[in-house]
Order: sequence, then structure tokens, then C-alpha cells
Amino acid sequence: MKNAVRIAALALLISVLSCFVIGSVDGIVVFNSTNQCPDSIIVCYTDSAGLSVAETATPGVSFPLGRNFTESNLTSAMIWGYPGNNASSISDCISAKLQADLAEFNISGSNNTDLYQISNVNAYNLGITIIPQGINSCPSPSCSIPNITNFCQAPNTLTGPLGDGCYNTDGPNVTSPTPGTMAFANACPDAISFTTDTTGKVFACPTGSNYEVIFSCS
Repeated sequence: MKNAVRIAALALLISVLSCFVIGSVDGIVVFNSTNQCPDSIIVCYTDSAGLSVAETATPGVSFPLGRNFTESNLTSAMIWGYPGNNASSISDCISAKLQADLAEFNISGSNNTDLYQISNVNAYNLGITIIPQGINSCPSPSCSIPNITNFCQAPNTLTGPLGDGCYNTDGPNVTSPTPGTMAFANACPDAISFTTDTTGKVFACPTGSNYEVIFSCS
């Protein structure tokens, strides 16, 4: 009996360790975040399984966001960030969301494929790069706009706190390019600049992949 218990315990330990070493097994997706800014930021995470997280990321730190989900529980996720060093409030994350660019994920879509994109439809505030983990053939879209103050010209406007970014004034309301959305499109060709600006800007990777979202500051 003791041997059976030991064998079961050993099997459980091996299973747990495998998840840490391999990172993605049996349809579990892991999102990691890395802060490449010189100052701390708040990283926000929300998903279809009902989890919302606000975490402080100090410079150079990489960490997993949220928790691991089976694909039956997780169909989408969204990640964004804003300057700060005190992740005390989910409501602050929600307020900052409209002032930030977003990393968006649809998990386990048709043909066992994940879809992911960077959206500047509402605004831009921090550089974002999405890197699929362990899948060399999957694209790694990126968006980084230097000097927000110089970039953010009419009709677009600066957001101020919390996001400290630039509002894409036309982005949420149009279905074709405008001078305002074109400023974002030209600065970040990988990112969506208005609601239907998806051609060539929605990327795919096999379901079961993990993803790293890297934040950078100009």
C-alpha cells in the first residue's frame, strides 16, 4: 500500500514538473509578460474564463499572467499595460484600457488555430510585441511608437493619466481609413488601427502554443 501511495505521489510530481518544463501540455496555454521599460508598469489581464489581474512589473522582469487554463475554459484573453508601480485596483486597469493598445487572443478557433493581434483602435501608450513560445514559424507582431507627444497630432489627442498615451479618435467609430487612423497604421503596420482594419494584421499559431507579451517604452 505504501509503495502504491509513493508511486502515485511520484507520478503527480512528475506531472507538475512537466508543466513547468514544457510550458504547454494537453491544450493548456500560458501567457507571460516582460517589462522592457526603464520604469515599473502595471500589466492588466482579462479573459473569457472570468479572471482579471493587475500586476506590477518592475524593469526587466518576466512573469506568467493569470493562471493556466484548459482550452474548454479559455477562448479569449486580452493584455495591456500602463505606467505605474502599485497594482492595487482592477478598476484602474479598466479605466486605462481605453487609453492603451491591446494584445488580443482568440484561443482554439477553427482548425485548432489561435488568432492574435495588436489593437490600436482605442489608443496607443506602450510598445507591445507578441512572441509565440516554442513555435518558430509563427509571426511575432510588434508595435512601438517613439515620442508620443510629437506623434499625437489632431484629430488624435493625448490621454493623460492613467495610460499616458494617445487616443485614436476615429478608430472605434469608422470602417475605413481616416487621416487620424492612418497615423497609427503608418507608425505600426502590424497593428489594427480601426475596427475593420484586419487584413494582414490578424496572426495565427497552432492551438497549444504559449505567448509572451513584451512591453517597451520609447
